[in-house]
Amino acid sequence: MQIKEMSKNQFEAKVRLNKGKTSNQNLRKQGNIPAVLYGKRGNVLLEMAEEETRHLLEKMSGMHELMPIAVSNAEKGESWSTKVMLREVQRHPYKQLITHLDFWELAENEKQIFRVPIKVTGESPGVKNGGVLQMVVRDIPVLCLPSDIPSIIEVDSSELEIGDSIRIQDVKLPEKSTHSTEENYAVISIVGRVKEEIEDTVVIDAEEESSDDENKEEVSSEEENKEEE
Repeated sequence: MQIKEMSKNQFEAKVRLNKGKTSNQNLRKQGNIPAVLYGKRGNVLLEMAEEETRHLLEKMSGMHELMPIAVSNAEKGESWSTKVMLREVQRHPYKQLITHLDFWELAENEKQIFRVPIKVTGESPGVKNGGVLQMVVRDIPVLCLPSDIPSIIEVDSSELEIGDSIRIQDVKLPEKSTHSTEENYAVISIVGRVKEEIEDTVVIDAEEESSDDENKEEVSSEEENKEEE
């Protein structure tokens, strides 16, 4: 039996009464998928319509977006709604299908630590001079309420020269979120050597090779003269 189509901005699910590999396979044959909701209610087994769920996931901005979900329980004759965050998405190895979802129900009034992806902005002078921008980490931990989770954190590289770096405590966070760690490790850095230094090294190396060749020719000439004597 197909689950009714969900609204445009809300997940729809039913409490799943059967569990196990065979039961999940039967669900998928019907066009549905198994899911699990983790949180204050314990681990709630769910089933959802695959196609409608997949289309809604494609519209989301990322894993950190809070989304409403409406859950119905046919056995108890009740239904309830809450807001959830994606915890894991499992996909079919070669078909454009979702095979399993994990959700995380968060207490809306409790601050928690979330890992938020970073995005590097600006043009680094160090990169212009031959350096390479190195992403030391791809995301950083921040402390905030679930409703205030930033979708992304921008890190400006426009003043970084070769050898410079930006450390986590230097990253400016959006309002209502704070750093969750006292560590101060590098987030991004510019590594490499300046172009002029590389060119100078090439010139010096070339001169040394030329000098070595001349010395070899002189030694060879001296040996020839000795043999003639």
